[in-house]
Amino acid sequence: MIYCEPRSDTEILSDVENEREVVLLGCPVCANISLYFQKAPEDSPMLTLTPTGFRAVSMQKEVRRLVKVLNEKGLKANFWVGKYPVVAMCVLDERNRKKIIEKCKDCDAVISFCCDAGKKSLENLLPEKKIIAGMNARGIINASLKTKMVYANLSLDKKTVNITKFRISRADAAAE
Repeated sequence: MIYCEPRSDTEILSDVENEREVVLLGCPVCANISLYFQKAPEDSPMLTLTPTGFRAVSMQKEVRRLVKVLNEKGLKANFWVGKYPVVAMCVLDERNRKKIIEKCKDCDAVISFCCDAGKKSLENLLPEKKIIAGMNARGIINASLKTKMVYANLSLDKKTVNITKFRISRADAAAE
């Protein structure tokens, strides 16, 4: 899976300073797993089973936190996080494309909490919207999955996590 790191609140706030309404879109797959590894306590749920799929616990927590930050700065902010395994921002199905289009119809900008491939999917889906990266792909992550309560809650065994970071040239880093 792609390993992503969130951009700082300061960077995101700078990107939305001229906007009035934003929607945060969160991916329940790679980006959620990355956030879980970075921020969640060991053995807490990463994904929780619901009647419509797995809820991305870490992603929900992060976008709710940032919505609060944005609201405190005077921006109208809302969010949508897909459910695993149906929604990965990089391979959206027709039903979820329609949901995202509807959710974003009145906003000025979208903050994408997903890998770079998911951001590109959103740019293709919402060509008239400003798409802002909430995360940046930094490598590839692999780990062992842990399950509890007959697959109702999924987490990572953090001791097994291995991240292979992308190598970025000086020219690429300067452009970033």
